Amino acid sequence: MAHLYVIAGHGAGDCGAVGYGYTEAERVRALASRLSTLGGGNVTIADMNRNWYADNGIMSLNIPKDWQILELHMDSNVPSVKGGHVIIEEGYSPDKYDTALANFISSFFPGRAEKIKPRDDLANPWRAAQRGYSYRLLENGFITNSGDLNKFNGQMDDLARGILNAFGIATASPAKEDSDGKVTSGGTSQDSVQHYGKVSYQSHIRDIGWACWQSDGRMSGTTGQNRRIEAFRLIPVGETDVAVHIKDVGDKEYKNISKGTILGTTGQNKRIEAIKIAGKDTPYIYRVHQKNIGWTDWTFNGNWAGTKGKGLQIEAIEIMAAKFLVNPHVQNRGWLGERACENIIGITGHNLRLEAFKINPLNIEIKAKAHIEGIGWKDYGMVTKDTVIGTTGQNKRIECLCFDGDFEYRVHVKNSGWTDWTKADGVSTLGTVGQALQIEAIQFR
Repeated sequence: MAHLYVIAGHGAGDCGAVGYGYTEAERVRALASRLSTLGGGNVTIADMNRNWYADNGIMSLNIPKDWQILELHMDSNVPSVKGGHVIIEEGYSPDKYDTALANFISSFFPGRAEKIKPRDDLANPWRAAQRGYSYRLLENGFITNSGDLNKFNGQMDDLARGILNAFGIATASPAKEDSDGKVTSGGTSQDSVQHYGKVSYQSHIRDIGWACWQSDGRMSGTTGQNRRIEAFRLIPVGETDVAVHIKDVGDKEYKNISKGTILGTTGQNKRIEAIKIAGKDTPYIYRVHQKNIGWTDWTFNGNWAGTKGKGLQIEAIEIMAAKFLVNPHVQNRGWLGERACENIIGITGHNLRLEAFKINPLNIEIKAKAHIEGIGWKDYGMVTKDTVIGTTGQNKRIECLCFDGDFEYRVHVKNSGWTDWTKADGVSTLGTVGQALQIEAIQFR
């Protein structure tokens, strides 16, 4: 019997593939949790708040060499494509676990031509091989295929048991517990000091009650302790409406709130699962830390953060006034839609170039320059929400960027990863010139 070390793919702001309202990062974390519950002490779950590809985590991993690493993913394509398979590093022969897992997953999610696919273009299989770990990546069907997704969601325990059986791990029915599980020790708690600022907020936390006020993007709540947020209060900056999705209640709206408005419930043991904040005078951005998912992307004024109908509690929140919005245009994906600038703007880990982007500066001044493949430097001056920085329809990569504004930024460059954070001073540049390396993503703060 093996000991299984499970890595849930993507995360930490990277949602992975998307289909039918679900994200790959959230779904594989739900599966990882079931593997842990059903596999007991024979399963160790890697930190699900991390992105193990982006932060190069395997290269610093320190686990016994006889443990078996399994990285969970779901694939995406056109809706008709389906099936699951196992990926291993090119040049290595599949072992008995790879073979057993491939036989199971190809029967559970049929449709692939190859049960086991050796590849030499993925970072984590190569990293694990360099470290001497036994590793395989499992594609659990296609999130973009309704049949695969419905089976994944509806038969998750069967899927988890089949995976565990491939590694010789016996499974047992879990003991009944509270609907949100037991509170655990460790993890991270919010600051125990009151912090008031431009945007201030306070959470009512399971078994703790009302915690200290936090502000301007500071964490309110806990992570890693399985403590639900049951309610929160927000000191509005101008007229503000809030909606929350509450266990057994559903959506509840609060119009033109005040500091004393309790957003949610207290004394009823009901978790908040999603929130929506809309400021009419000051636009907000906010994100939530949700059970089995971790931190969501920053969400802009009037949109839902969190998930509804999946029974997942919000454990922490962060709220602040919006700085500006960015809409990226990515190779083969097109325009992805406006998002808060604090998010990852673009896609990392898929070798997709950032071809263009638009900045909605809201109420601040931003100047931009870009070095574009085959064009060179182009100065866009003061940008507006309609300024297209880069090109579309020409298959040209953005190679280097320069900004002038009251913020810092960093870029993700092919083969190099993230640069250091740099002040947008109108002089400093990030990226490369003359090396034919594409920028894949940007992030601002």
